[in-house]
Amino acid sequence: MLKGRLRIGAYPNLTPGPSGRRSPRGVGRPGARHVLLAIALGLAATSSYAATDPLSLSLEELARVQILATPKFSEDTAHSPTAVSILTASDIRRFGWRTLGDVLRTLPGFNVTQDHTYAYVGVRGISSPGDYRQRFQVLIDGMSVNDNIYASVPVDSAFPLDLDLVERIEVIRGPSASVYGGDSLFGVINVITRSGSALQGGEASAGVANGRHRQGRLTWGQETDGTAYLVSVSGAQADGRNLGFPDLSGAVDSTTAHHVGGETNLKMFAQARGQGWRTTLIHASRDRIVPTGSYATDFDDPSHRERDTYTLAEAAFEQTLDHKTTTHQRLYFGQYVYRGLFPYTYPPRILNRDDAHGYWYGFESRLVSQAMEGQRWTLGVEFRDNFRQFQVNADPGYGCYDVGPDHCLDRNNPSRLLNVYAQNEISMGPNTWLTAGLRFDTIFGQEHHWSPRIGLVHDADSMGHFKILYASAFRDPTVYERFYTSPTYSYGNPALRPEKMQSIEATWEGRVGSSALKASAYWFRIHDLIGTNADGIADNAHAISGRGLELQIDQRWGQSTLFRGGYALQFPQQHGGPTPNAPRHQVTANLALDLGNHIQAGLEGQFVSRRETTDRNSRVGPYAMVNLNLQYQPTSGGPRLSLGIYNLLDREHDDPVAADDTLAGPRSTAPQFGRTFLLTGTLPF
Repeated sequence: MLKGRLRIGAYPNLTPGPSGRRSPRGVGRPGARHVLLAIALGLAATSSYAATDPLSLSLEELARVQILATPKFSEDTAHSPTAVSILTASDIRRFGWRTLGDVLRTLPGFNVTQDHTYAYVGVRGISSPGDYRQRFQVLIDGMSVNDNIYASVPVDSAFPLDLDLVERIEVIRGPSASVYGGDSLFGVINVITRSGSALQGGEASAGVANGRHRQGRLTWGQETDGTAYLVSVSGAQADGRNLGFPDLSGAVDSTTAHHVGGETNLKMFAQARGQGWRTTLIHASRDRIVPTGSYATDFDDPSHRERDTYTLAEAAFEQTLDHKTTTHQRLYFGQYVYRGLFPYTYPPRILNRDDAHGYWYGFESRLVSQAMEGQRWTLGVEFRDNFRQFQVNADPGYGCYDVGPDHCLDRNNPSRLLNVYAQNEISMGPNTWLTAGLRFDTIFGQEHHWSPRIGLVHDADSMGHFKILYASAFRDPTVYERFYTSPTYSYGNPALRPEKMQSIEATWEGRVGSSALKASAYWFRIHDLIGTNADGIADNAHAISGRGLELQIDQRWGQSTLFRGGYALQFPQQHGGPTPNAPRHQVTANLALDLGNHIQAGLEGQFVSRRETTDRNSRVGPYAMVNLNLQYQPTSGGPRLSLGIYNLLDREHDDPVAADDTLAGPRSTAPQFGRTFLLTGTLPF
């Protein structure tokens, strides 16, 4: 219920409680120590975008690609005090990535799991199965996508932007609360869209995949009198596939679920960009069939559906006061709507309905100045009004079944947020830069936080760049975690305390021969991590700490052959043992080749070591995955045909999932699909 109701997996000291579906009978304080020296990273113009595909650049040039659309960070990766990964539109095409989750799972330290309702992303071993809140911010052209009910962002087909509209994706690691506030404990991901001026015409695309999956896209872009326009509509429909669930054995006649992954999907995007301004409108909706029998619903029943709808709008403006000072303003509006339908046969047959409605608006103003020699200041203020944070649950026709005629849950908990931040990037010499920042966040009548961040970057010439970052971050409990409680089911806990995190991260970036290398070592500690206690109620756990190492190598031969490899070693620990769904080892490898005759191949390999499940009595074994994408494009900018084959070797494996009840009993793992293909054709016009 409500996104499957209780979906946050428990950590070791918090014994997993009920699945969250009601039973068949009814279903920081301020202080002087936080005040740092000075404050802010640079900001690049919101109307400027790189026209060059970074894959065509040398490795040295790529290291200095400007982070133009991530407004509160350094202008380029070399000056960022933490590791930055940039993935381009060419990467997406070469490797056939279908979702944001496909993109992130190729980076060291990111772990993606799937329960056939949603995909979930964990970072650096904090990957509790079913946790909607990823603990990083996701932006589209600098506009936050995180909703105001669960503070989550979908990374599967429910992500509100079609990946074909992406110019590049910037992944900035490390706590970023001093610049982006809560939900940025482990960093920021900014998805940068294509410009209409780069398209200069229309583009049509169609594709088919397993499970009678059909998809299509129509995009038009143009620049007229200095204004670039881009409009796109995408749609997809899938019947879904058959998948066996052996854990239902003995409880149902057949353990095969039909229509797994079946869905209807619609995405619309419109944007206009001019000199110093930008307006954006995004609307997307996905309605997914969930016949897996989760939350003790009727197994193999296609009437179990969960729908997510996003509407995001923003107007951003930039004004130059003088040649060293600019101001940036933006107004934004967001809407997130969730609806879940859950079939139960008691008897009678009941289709439980679970809704969430989140609405918000806000404004932000920033001043960026380089008037002081060797410094770049950013001063900003942001106000956000979450004027609707509504949650409701009911059994239509029965009120709250076996309880009374009223809804089981019906409440609205609006909130208002204010933050003020100041940052500075200081040149300490020709090869050394200091970044310092401080931010104050408050929810009126509730919590307030001070978030410091200080980093140092030194360019040692041929020895590479050395970086170190200290930062603190926080995560306030969501309205879902605080207030989702009904007469027959208790989960929400108004007394929840915010999570608080301290982190130290050291990074080296350099070259050995013709290879670009990157290495990061980190340590963090999170206090009051939110999970579930023995009664299934949201609660604060003991502190959790983590340390690890992330390695990455980039190697290019000519302009058409590229290799990227990554390795992550993770040691998250908590009182009571290791954390669930935290692989000790992860290995990724991507190889792009030109096969001749206008055919390019993208080969991808992934290895994930064994992981603990939420029931603490079992593990899922390690798995290795191979994906292959073939792309045919006879002329540059001409028609393109691609064939993606995922899980090429048809390997069976399971993912840990949130503690869940089925008709046969508890569930803590879910089987994954075997070999999958996607054939797409794209035609410019």
